[in-house]
Amino acid sequence: MSKSISFDLAFIGSGISSTYTLLHFLNKLDTKNDSSIYHIAIIEKYPTFHTGIPYGERSGSTTLLITSLKNFLPEPELSEFIPWLNENKDWLLKEFLEEGGPLSLEWIQKHKDALEHNQWGDLFIPRRFFGYYIDNKIKSLTRYLEKENQLKVSYIHDKATDMVQKNGLWEVSFKKQSPIVASKVILAIGSLPTNYLWKNKARVNKEHFLLINDPYKPNLSETLQDIGNFVDEQSLVQQLNIAIIGANASGLEMLYQLNDHPEIKKNIHNFFMLSSQGLLPDSKIDESKLLEYETTNLDHLEKKESIQASDIAEAVYKDLDLAENIQLGAASTVGIISQKFGSLLNKLDYDELEKFACLHGNEIGRRQRCAGEHYSNIAKLLGDEDRFVHIAGRFADLQPTSTGYELIYSDKHGKKQKIEQSVNLVINCIGGMKLSHPKTPKILRNLLIKGIIQANKSGIGIKVNESFEAAENLHIMGPLLAGNVLEDKAVWHVEHCGRIISLSETLSDILFNTIQTSKENNFQLEIIDLEDSEGINAYKSLIKSEWDNNPYYVYEHLSHHKSEENKLLAFNFKVGSKSTVIMPMVMRQIELTKEPLFDIISPYGYSGPLYRNETTSGIIGSFWEAIDEWYKKNNVVSEFVRFHLNGNHEGYSGYCVPTLDNVFGKLMTSFEEQWDSFLPKVRNNYRKAAKADLTIKFYEHGEIDRNHVATFYDIYVSTMKRNGASKSLYFSLEHFENLVLSHKESFSIALVYKGEVAVSTELIIHLEDSMFAYLGGTLADYFDHRPNDFLRVEVIRWCIEKGKSHYILGGGINNGDGLYKFKKSLFPNSTDRIFYTGRKIINLEKYNQLSALAGLPFEGLEEVSYFPVYRKTVV
Repeated sequence: MSKSISFDLAFIGSGISSTYTLLHFLNKLDTKNDSSIYHIAIIEKYPTFHTGIPYGERSGSTTLLITSLKNFLPEPELSEFIPWLNENKDWLLKEFLEEGGPLSLEWIQKHKDALEHNQWGDLFIPRRFFGYYIDNKIKSLTRYLEKENQLKVSYIHDKATDMVQKNGLWEVSFKKQSPIVASKVILAIGSLPTNYLWKNKARVNKEHFLLINDPYKPNLSETLQDIGNFVDEQSLVQQLNIAIIGANASGLEMLYQLNDHPEIKKNIHNFFMLSSQGLLPDSKIDESKLLEYETTNLDHLEKKESIQASDIAEAVYKDLDLAENIQLGAASTVGIISQKFGSLLNKLDYDELEKFACLHGNEIGRRQRCAGEHYSNIAKLLGDEDRFVHIAGRFADLQPTSTGYELIYSDKHGKKQKIEQSVNLVINCIGGMKLSHPKTPKILRNLLIKGIIQANKSGIGIKVNESFEAAENLHIMGPLLAGNVLEDKAVWHVEHCGRIISLSETLSDILFNTIQTSKENNFQLEIIDLEDSEGINAYKSLIKSEWDNNPYYVYEHLSHHKSEENKLLAFNFKVGSKSTVIMPMVMRQIELTKEPLFDIISPYGYSGPLYRNETTSGIIGSFWEAIDEWYKKNNVVSEFVRFHLNGNHEGYSGYCVPTLDNVFGKLMTSFEEQWDSFLPKVRNNYRKAAKADLTIKFYEHGEIDRNHVATFYDIYVSTMKRNGASKSLYFSLEHFENLVLSHKESFSIALVYKGEVAVSTELIIHLEDSMFAYLGGTLADYFDHRPNDFLRVEVIRWCIEKGKSHYILGGGINNGDGLYKFKKSLFPNSTDRIFYTGRKIINLEKYNQLSALAGLPFEGLEEVSYFPVYRKTVV
């Protein structure tokens, strides 16, 4: 097993689409009855989480909503947001005023009465207010659930670049960090990136000219600062003209922001805006004309039994034309027209709904754009000063002039035109690219190329099923859902907050129910009894077939612990019917009391749970939950675990103790390079051994016989006796014979000879591409010849010749002691790995009683050096 980072859910993207999905999911999590811990990753390429571009730092603190608050947020979210605004408005408004200019001050003065009386519904509030709110809400909930031990959230600030499904799990790759794996992935990266107008750079700076291809990259504040510096410098030379390409929300925001910065506004002579319709989003409802207006064409379709998507779209356009003929704008008609065609959508079958979602919904939306008067008033004021011109057309090119650049566009008839005055500053606000664009985000491009996901006919959305899946356990959320039919409804514009909240709640139901079902139905803890032949044979077969006869987990390695007081068992945790985690343990009867009480320890050596690389942290959490529940039912008081060096202590449900530094020797590509890395005393001792004519021989695989094991054993026992080792640490000759001779493929015996006499030895374990120094010893009479140094250096040479990656020597009795220093001298430049032990008290009341009986009162897991403390006097 190698170390991995695994999750139940991974959210790629951290805007409000993923945030609301997570929020709904966590609210359900808070009401569940089981004790599972959910492990969730939130991945974001930008530093700010949970707010996305519109509501976070990248849009600044002074950008206003494009609709009123009551039209922005649906209930019950609106009723939760308003009390938060009331409580926090002082610092929110203070920041807004400090960051803003005259328009921000004007907004506060205009709405002074409403703000004082907490009348928020009709206000077009700063978007950042909502960003602060949702960030606070999600973080408060995650902190609470983490404290309740129901949740663990990992924030990953990196760019996800690719995904591949392995063994039913998604592996997510990143630009910088190592991959993670997750049971389910929610791809919620927001709208597709801005389609650059000209040149393939976010900023293009030429003589007398600046192009901003993406005003939110890296953020709006820096963009405005760059613009301020540019106009300040250029205004010394000439009057400046600016062109904003696009009349969508971003275009209006840029027009507003430029005029909220006096130092910029004063240096701009003319403001040009270029958009396909040549119209600004409407802002004012004309109640009198609305009373006269009739949706004649849509009403006609109501009478038809069978209609198509194109019929509805055509009727909408005709009724919008009728409204324009009487100068009735979208702010007045959007409600009635949307209600009418929304009702007609119920007449369409699935295929026609899909056509409407892909081909017509967004096109209709372009003619129904609305905005607040604070935006339209800026254009009106500039127009009154003859400083604002709105042109109908599409951007074509830029050509240099002596004073700036000539902006060329195609008019409504496709004819090339140009703005008569040179422009010095162009800001691109034309919206996102299509999925077919070669510069789409790398993760989308890779998934599309591999056929894992497919673009739908909208060109901006990904095809999903009713569970929002583009592939098995790969869910889509947010704007990339455009062009789908979900819950029998056509979906085409998933940027409206209300629509996002609604869809995210549906997705959260799907995620929660499927994960709950998986946890409830697929997990099974099997107890394998290693006290009888049937259980032993079953365990041997399992370790061989599923776990590659891992030498630390084979039965022959455990059998040393078998006794009248000890019971051997193995926990086999299955997901579905597959063995997913295996952990052999020793169950010991506690003799301090007549009550049938037990404690559990892991076998000698590197142990703990064995699981595969792709096993998620959620499964590990469920494994420990099942183990702990079994302990409670079987009178187990405490548990002590010796973990491996591969990170299998992560997710442990008890207290983890960093016990010893272990030398995890990295082998180099050549022995000569390795030799140079040794500390000088190693090389000196090796030379001394070589002069003594020491030789070494390695016995492995079929070469190993009982004589080799016996020779190893004699030297090992003499060393144990000399060091005064505890009898509990002695292994019998029979144990080594059973272990090594039954698994020759996993062991080698190194013997160092002085003439014909074996004087030093090491039993080596082979595991994957590493060698582990298991046990060994040296005859005291030959210390002067330095046989141990000779052995270790020759083992390193041998490992390198075999192409091994590491030689693991373990640690000392205590950190930094002589034994550790000797081992470290061989690998002074390698990074040690920490050997962790785990301590867990299952029944604190019984543990305290036992500790008192032993005369050693319990002082806390962190305080004791021996665990369990009640065994200290009976060992």
